Amino acid sequence: MTKIFTLILAFRYRLNGMLLTVYLLATECKVGRNLKCLRLPVFRDIPKGNISIGDHVVLGKGVSFEISDNGRLELGDQVVIGDGVKISSTHLIRIGNWSGIAENSSIRGSFHKMSKDQYYMKQPSTGSDITMGEDVLIGANVVILGGVYLPDGVVVGAQSLVNRHDKVHAYGIFAGSPLKHIRDRQ
Repeated sequence: MTKIFTLILAFRYRLNGMLLTVYLLATECKVGRNLKCLRLPVFRDIPKGNISIGDHVVLGKGVSFEISDNGRLELGDQVVIGDGVKISSTHLIRIGNWSGIAENSSIRGSFHKMSKDQYYMKQPSTGSDITMGEDVLIGANVVILGGVYLPDGVVVGAQSLVNRHDKVHAYGIFAGSPLKHIRDRQ
């Protein structure tokens, strides 16, 4: 009986992946082979060729993409994005091969300007690129802000805040808010 449920679940993941592939290809985006989705993601804006997804990518439930017309999202091969992850930007967000983002994390490459002479909602967005290298692991409930570069092999612990002022190095393990170096990967 368990084998039947496993087969049904695997079919559903692949079917959702095929539906998402068709949608993204229709909007001139690039999609690799074997995309799997537990549920179809939510798009705040209709993609216009500004999303690129590699091979064997897995998306969890409740994933949300808020990529503006000026923004761009690039997911490498073998990327896993957990349930409830929000990815939002008016700039480039690049996630390297074999990287993973755990549930309820938020990657935000843009924000409103904060001049006091006008309501913040009426001010244009500003921000900068976010780049994650290969073999990067992001823990649950992590917030990553614009201007961040995470080199290959970085691990960010759960409930951490990563901003452009944080100094991270390849294959380091970091956690906290403010972000602190815990140790290096062995």
